[in-house]
Amino acid sequence: MDSYNLEVMQKDGSIVDYFVQEYVEEKKFEILAKDKLIAVFKSELDGNWTLIDNPGNVDNDLEERITGQLNGYRR
Repeated sequence: MDSYNLEVMQKDGSIVDYFVQEYVEEKKFEILAKDKLIAVFKSELDGNWTLIDNPGNVDNDLEERITGQLNGYRR
């Protein structure tokens, strides 16, 4: 498992820090905010992302902002 910080700009222009735990073999990315799991994304072979768990009720806008940043970490 790899982990790193991810900064995501919000609608209002503020920056929020998230913590990412990447499970390379599973192509799974867990997104945490203040040590709480808010979302889990899976990297698809076609370049898209699938939101596979959403305990933080991440809306579509934030989902797009997070996956846009995650693209830089895709293997």
